[in-house]
Amino acid sequence: MPTTRTAQPAPPRPGSARARRRGAVVPWDFRASGRMAREHLRVLELAFETLARQWTTQMVTRLRVDVGVELRAVEQTTYDEHAGTLPVPSPLVVLGTDVGAAGLLHIPAELVLAVVDHGLGGPGGHQEPRELTELEVGVLRDLGDKAMTALEYAFATITPLGAHRTGTEQIPQLAQAAQASDQVVVAHLGVTVGPTTAEATLALVLAPLQARLGAGSAPTSRSSEELAAEARAQAAVAGAMPEVPVDVGLRLTPARTTSDRVLALSVGDVVPLGHPTHRPLEVVVAGLVVARAVPTASATRLACMVVSTEEDPR
Repeated sequence: MPTTRTAQPAPPRPGSARARRRGAVVPWDFRASGRMAREHLRVLELAFETLARQWTTQMVTRLRVDVGVELRAVEQTTYDEHAGTLPVPSPLVVLGTDVGAAGLLHIPAELVLAVVDHGLGGPGGHQEPRELTELEVGVLRDLGDKAMTALEYAFATITPLGAHRTGTEQIPQLAQAAQASDQVVVAHLGVTVGPTTAEATLALVLAPLQARLGAGSAPTSRSSEELAAEARAQAAVAGAMPEVPVDVGLRLTPARTTSDRVLALSVGDVVPLGHPTHRPLEVVVAGLVVARAVPTASATRLACMVVSTEEDPR
């Protein structure tokens, strides 16, 4: 007699909303804790849309073919994660700004080759991505410079960027435009040159931009639900902090010596520490001295009695 098998639901993916509802333990990435405010994200989206229009105008004027640039998406990620999504080789323009928001502009090879073909009077068409020659890198530099001009115009209402090209690269790992853990805002741009269409990306280090977005924007009104949710989150963090376990240690004043004396130690050697007998010992938590105490005993175990506390350095 055939048996009937009931399909079992797939286990929730780690980090998904279903996993959180089921109470699953989800690892938290502290690098992603500083997410952009929605109003800041919208301001950046408008700026990148302006960039797309300006860049379109510049390339149409030069190539005299159908050119279009449209903003497809804006996302926040780390520089390392973004660089890991880029193919090898990748035509890259490394850029700097006067406000400290370094960045990386990726223009796919097929787009650069299409611009070269149309610039020489060719019909364009599909070309396999490959490493660019020195002549083609010159075209990449020119495209990057035009993008920097469009970027400067697009961000004029936010802050004068002073965007400029600092170099070109074709291996993402060698670009080193920012630290691996730096948060970046990435604009995904759909670029069409004649019959060729591909996606370019522009990544900018987020922290300097956020500082200017926060300084230039007026306080936004939030709903009572949002304010209540923020208050609950703050209360949850404040309530959990006193329960976090920490290691407490009692420390003598460290003594300096040489490595050869340490390597020559043997059983029975006496090591002078230089800690005066009348001076209390240091109570240490996470490498910080929080109090001073003298040794004592509690029943059959060693203990210490606090005789003074250190002021909170904050």
